[in-house]
Amino acid sequence: MYGMFYGVDISLPDATTSEAPLGVQAFNTVIFTGAFLIALLSVNLSSKGFRWFSLVWASLFLLLNIFHPGATAFVEAFDLSQVCLLTFVLAVNVLLTVTLWKSLRLPDLLGNQSVAKS
Repeated sequence: MYGMFYGVDISLPDATTSEAPLGVQAFNTVIFTGAFLIALLSVNLSSKGFRWFSLVWASLFLLLNIFHPGATAFVEAFDLSQVCLLTFVLAVNVLLTVTLWKSLRLPDLLGNQSVAKS
């Protein structure tokens, strides 16, 4: 049903196809599967390059999650459960980004050298 609301007024006759535009489908696929792929790869990879990639990915999500509550508040009616959920997701994203940043700044538990010399 979410596909009915992407840029199409639902009062229009052609809005009942329930098809999201191809760009929206591609964006959702990259965002949803990308997060799971990175979670899966992080179990097996610990290289410095992968950690940098994870930090960039988490930072992009952080920007997205910073603006999401505000954009939702201006578009939709106030919904306390959604505000709580979006705030929780933002807090988790901040913790993830800080943890990834620390993993690049400090030597890891395996004794590998980090980016910054201690």
